[in-house]
Amino acid sequence: MSRDEGLPERQLEKLAPIDKVPFEWDRTGYVSDGFNREAADPDFGGWNGDRPTEEEARVVADLLGLKRGDRFLDVGCGYGRHSLVMAKDYGLKVTGIDVSFGLIESARRRAAESNLTVEYRVMHARDLGASGEFNHAAVIFNTFSLFSPEDAPVVLRNIGRALKGDGNLFMDLDNKPFNCRYGKSETRRLQSPEGPYIQQVYFHDRDSVETFRDVFFDGEGEVTGEFVGFKRIYSQDEIRDLLALNGFRTDRVFGDWDLSRLTDDSPKIIVVASKAPMSGDAAEVRQTP
Repeated sequence: MSRDEGLPERQLEKLAPIDKVPFEWDRTGYVSDGFNREAADPDFGGWNGDRPTEEEARVVADLLGLKRGDRFLDVGCGYGRHSLVMAKDYGLKVTGIDVSFGLIESARRRAAESNLTVEYRVMHARDLGASGEFNHAAVIFNTFSLFSPEDAPVVLRNIGRALKGDGNLFMDLDNKPFNCRYGKSETRRLQSPEGPYIQQVYFHDRDSVETFRDVFFDGEGEVTGEFVGFKRIYSQDEIRDLLALNGFRTDRVFGDWDLSRLTDDSPKIIVVASKAPMSGDAAEVRQTP
């Protein structure tokens, strides 16, 4: 490696080590001014999912039994990647919420360009106040993992209140046994149209939290910005227990979008859950800080 090629890596020494970055769940890159300006820009291209969006939407539709006219809540809707397909191809009455005002602005623009009526709100799911409005809810693209351990049960309870009595929930998450087998730390040097950047990942075993950071550089190798985020990584038992303690019954689980059986070798946890009466024990545990 030449002196110039190693310059960005040496600039990382000016930043806190990835394993020492504090868990500031409300101050991630998704709410930064820089990200929101980029997301709101008409040239923002979005990102790809695990599968083509239409394929993912078809899996969600089949598993939830969507019917035209149903009300659908997309939690962490981003720029409308799934919600627009749900409105256009499945005739649903869709509401999407996301904490990023830039992503919501992009989603609204895309809906208008497609002549679709979709309600988008800038909102954290812990502040969701809907009651019995929706037939279905979905938290797609590992979005649930972006909620802090303190917010996650609040989000589930809010989704439960937002659903009708027979409402159901779809979630997809990274599978903890698969996610953790490749070690706890990774650093990669990548290239974007804007220039080089370094991607770092660190998994905290004790907290089951993954810290991820993209560090961006200019042509001289100086740091120009960071994007930091956190993900709470769940195992099958952990997500089942969390759902059960917060008003949901897990009906079906799969190991990927192809609906294969969930094992430790599966990259994903696909969950279909429905509202369920909580036992007294579960209600008591839920109230414990």
